[in-house]
Amino acid sequence: MSLSRRDWMKTVGTATCLSMLSGFAMGQDATASAPAPEGIKPAGNTDPLFDKVDQAIAITARRQLIVGLHSPWQVVHGVLALRQDMMMKKPGGGEMSGIDWMASGALWKGDTIFKVTPHGGQGHPFSSKYDFEGHPTQFLGYMCEADMPLDFEFQAGPKKITVADIINDAKMTISEGPEVTWTLWALSHYLNSDATWMNAKGEPWSIERMVRIEHQQSVLNSACGGTHGLYALAYSRNKRLAQKLPLTGAWVFADMKVKRYIQEAKALQSKDGSFSSAYFRGPETNSDFTKRIPANGHTLEFLMCALPENELKQPWVRRGVESVAQDLIDNRKTPCDCGPLFHALHALKMYNYRANPQVKNYSDRPPVQVVKDSEKAATTVAPPPPVPEDVITSEPGKISRK
Repeated sequence: MSLSRRDWMKTVGTATCLSMLSGFAMGQDATASAPAPEGIKPAGNTDPLFDKVDQAIAITARRQLIVGLHSPWQVVHGVLALRQDMMMKKPGGGEMSGIDWMASGALWKGDTIFKVTPHGGQGHPFSSKYDFEGHPTQFLGYMCEADMPLDFEFQAGPKKITVADIINDAKMTISEGPEVTWTLWALSHYLNSDATWMNAKGEPWSIERMVRIEHQQSVLNSACGGTHGLYALAYSRNKRLAQKLPLTGAWVFADMKVKRYIQEAKALQSKDGSFSSAYFRGPETNSDFTKRIPANGHTLEFLMCALPENELKQPWVRRGVESVAQDLIDNRKTPCDCGPLFHALHALKMYNYRANPQVKNYSDRPPVQVVKDSEKAATTVAPPPPVPEDVITSEPGKISRK
């Protein structure tokens, strides 16, 4: 059962009551509209913050990845942020969808992006840094928010696997340990929150058991300051609330942890509205955009999943949104790692979809559909193309526009 984010969040907005810290973060709720950069016209929203967010989304979406030049790990981060709107440049001209490229059977450094397994299929695990899946089920965890149907196919060498195959593999291979975050994210999207099953070892598993494991993980010692684990807990909690099921057992503790770190983010927020560059370790500001945007964007992304609807208008939240948006606008020509860049973009896209009444759909393009073989265009895997003049790739994994 899959539900739209807007449905989930409206449910959370009425079903959850956060006891926030008293008072607001220091500083003003500044929402003065910035000049639209590079020919982008403000949308004319009644709230100037929405104009700024629109501008930041538009200019960041221009940082297109290139088929054959950017890795599956980088591409899937773009899909997380833009879903079916994530378009890549093709070597011979034109564009193709990032989802289509991930599913096309393209090779990266001689390996397929997905592979067949005894239990279905999975993303290719890391062979080197920033190439393939860095964590179990990471690809589907990020791509699930595009709400691909269960029979959507990925070419995995000579064979094909489906979303359902990847889900089954995740269920069969799940085991105790710290690496349940993206599996919880993906399975929470596609399964009911009360789902139970036996893994390949004959061990009983459930979504609730995964929630319990994730709740027990240390935020300070987890990937990206613990924001991914918190996001997965909030995502799973939202699904349960949307199903109108009570928060009992592990869900109670998960909800408490999510609420605690909402308050931590607020308490550690800097005077300029940005969230701590040290994540949840303590207050910290950094003058370097490439060192500031990872924590700022990841923290806002978690908040956009975790906060109820009525909190989005609070001054501290608006200042956090403006901080990320202004940073992306001001540093639009600064080379930046794909991961932090797209997590920040994802945060702004979520805010826009949830808070801006003029935004009716998360993506401009229609939902992902299953395409019959006879309707698919031939896909050629080309060697890395020359780097276009308007793209700066001075360091591996970084993208920018001149």
